[in-house]
Amino acid sequence: MKITSIFCITLLCGILFISECSAKNQTFIAQKLVVQIELTPFQKKHQNPYFSLWLSNKNKEHKTLVVLREKVKWLRDLKKFWRNIARENRSESDAVTGATNKRKNFNYTFEIDTIWQDISLEVVRENGHRELIYLPISTSKECVKGNVEIVKICVQLIITE
Repeated sequence: MKITSIFCITLLCGILFISECSAKNQTFIAQKLVVQIELTPFQKKHQNPYFSLWLSNKNKEHKTLVVLREKVKWLRDLKKFWRNIARENRSESDAVTGATNKRKNFNYTFEIDTIWQDISLEVVRENGHRELIYLPISTSKECVKGNVEIVKICVQLIITE
């Protein structure tokens, strides 16, 4: 019995020592996602656009990055965002929500995990059109031109150690 307990203690100490040594050798890799959005200019008589920007992966998990809107009731106009994220998880969309403004260029930098593969941008304008763009995340700068509400969106993943 005494030998068994000594063996277990020795084995446990060895496991803790090995895990401690391997943890020190691991380096932290930070990932920054740089997003540049250019929206179509609009006249004074039009309302400011609403837009949402979110990440998704192959497991159909989503993470909201930015939501610009005037009132909560207008979130339903961002149809894809509403169906996938906001309807089920209002607290997540409320945490990143801001008021709309008249700027047409938006620049964001986010620190993200490695599990995300795609980024989505949905733009809706009252009495206007709606547009949805999906873009894969990669280390090379990827730009996609929009049709109506979005001039272009550029995305680049920057990895630093």
